[in-house]
Amino acid sequence: MKNNLLVIKNLNVINQSFEKKGRSILNNIDIELKQNEIIGLVGESGSGKSVLINAIGCNINPPLKMNVDLLTINDCEKSYDLTKKKEDEMREEIWGNLIVFIPTNAKERLSPIFTVGKQCIDIVKSKLKLSDIQAKKKVIEMFKLIKMPDPENNFNSYIAELSGGMAQRILLAIAFLMSPKLLLADEPTLGLDLTIQKQVLDLMRYLIEKSRLSAIIATRDLGIIANYCSKVIVLEKGNIVEINEVNDFFCHPKHEHSLKLLRASFATFKSKRIQSNKIK
Repeated sequence: MKNNLLVIKNLNVINQSFEKKGRSILNNIDIELKQNEIIGLVGESGSGKSVLINAIGCNINPPLKMNVDLLTINDCEKSYDLTKKKEDEMREEIWGNLIVFIPTNAKERLSPIFTVGKQCIDIVKSKLKLSDIQAKKKVIEMFKLIKMPDPENNFNSYIAELSGGMAQRILLAIAFLMSPKLLLADEPTLGLDLTIQKQVLDLMRYLIEKSRLSAIIATRDLGIIANYCSKVIVLEKGNIVEINEVNDFFCHPKHEHSLKLLRASFATFKSKRIQSNKIK
């Protein structure tokens, strides 16, 4: 476990609103994430991907209840046992510092009332001891890094004035301004067209490599797994049915459900190619 950033042992989540014992959402989840590793979390809709992303960050609320034997994140020589942290301690020490979340729809997560620049500055100042001038300089630098057009002017834009792809880039900028250790992304490119998806994912990978952090990306898109991840975890009905290196997963899948996902992905790709050829 010494070289692992994240260690999870026997994580379970139940929905307490169902029957007396509750309905199981995640079962006996064990994960070890190495430093500078990108894991893809794949499964059908309803398999538990989003719940697992939130459970890893201890962001589970009623009626869901989480039980876990071990959930630790390591920062240099210090290890944090997240099972013993209260919500205010998670907010102060972990969320935004060691762990950051990238949700599906950035436009829904950013306020329409304040400019994107002000929101970024407020978040930076809440975590780092910087003046307004220093915080703005840091935010503008990050906007340039994510290739935002005319960053000085767009600093004063509202989220409604920006595209979905640019909004997602801004969330990435905010996340990486915090210099975290672990990125948790839940379907980060869902709803974006293919060209914008690639731009956002390329940027995410660049920032991950630049910052030398680790990431878990939940997705239904096996193309993302193939091109951006080093390892894959396959979920089926709340259970991990396969953990594999990406190349081995595509060449020699271990589980029947993995084969099902691969066949469905190939059929979708083939259908898109046929439609594309018809248009031509």
